[in-house]
Amino acid sequence: MAPTLHGATPRYDAGLQQVGEGVWAWIQPNGDWGEANAGLVRGTGASAVIDTLWDRTLAREMMTAYAPHLAGAPIDLAINTHSDGDHWWGNAELPDGIEIVTSDASLTAMHAEPGPGELGRMGALSRRLGPVPGPLRGMARYVGAMLEPFDFRDVILRFPTRTFSGTLDLQVGGWRLSLLEVGPAHTPGDLVVHVPDAGVVFAADILFVDATPVMWAGPVEGWIAALDRLLGLDADTFVGGHGPVTDRAGVQALRDYWEWLTSIVAREHAIGRSPMDAARIATRDAEFARFGTWVRPERMLISVTTIHRALSGKKPVGHSPVVRGRLFADVATLGRELDAERQ
Repeated sequence: MAPTLHGATPRYDAGLQQVGEGVWAWIQPNGDWGEANAGLVRGTGASAVIDTLWDRTLAREMMTAYAPHLAGAPIDLAINTHSDGDHWWGNAELPDGIEIVTSDASLTAMHAEPGPGELGRMGALSRRLGPVPGPLRGMARYVGAMLEPFDFRDVILRFPTRTFSGTLDLQVGGWRLSLLEVGPAHTPGDLVVHVPDAGVVFAADILFVDATPVMWAGPVEGWIAALDRLLGLDADTFVGGHGPVTDRAGVQALRDYWEWLTSIVAREHAIGRSPMDAARIATRDAEFARFGTWVRPERMLISVTTIHRALSGKKPVGHSPVVRGRLFADVATLGRELDAERQ
């Protein structure tokens, strides 16, 4: 079995997996940074894709795997579930002229997020700073490793052509696709795609499975409500944005995580603890044993910071490279501490 994009041993199978009649998930183990999932719904005479990954190389590989299933049913529709680049920067590999749909809030965020040029420069700078002694070393090594597997040099941003708010039902090749806006949560405009006749939900980054979630936008109450909405759908198969295909128990596990983490952050915020201190305390909590094996447990700090800021009446952390660089410096520190404890 080939290693993951980040060079780890895969915890589950990669590639195209059929999850229902005419419905497939594209899976990238192990749900680490940028190891995102996507989907294909093949109908009669037309097909739809959900998300397109982070760079054109990855998108081409996925489209090649889709090709045998597209004979007589070409791609007629694409859906971008949210604004993070690892879910839509491969749009340039889609057929010309097709409709690309996302939420209103997601499109606004797509235009505001740092583009591939900025991310490429950040990766190059991080790799140069990584060997240099000093306070930036930890952050530089962490971000450099995060971005190393991806090639942003030839990414051409192709933005969605149609937006909506609330709900939108679409018909593709005889399939009904129900788009449900459930953000803000992970990002400002998260949406999920329910395929009712197949009993499948493409939950994107509202659902991380055996991988530590990242909450950029919040509020956490909105994310919990989104998970409740998933559990209320007539579906038994859920394709998250990161991690293996799961069932309702996988959705419930993430809900439990948010309930657990929120209670700790609220308690520590009330006595004046910083986000970093609250995250450290969370990793020493007995319940952490349940979640500490998830991929990238140090990503907890991002969500802790978002929850902490909301409790202080502040907006989420901004998305400029400088602001996120400072946050990743703390994420890297927490990661090193967790690694040391495991040794």
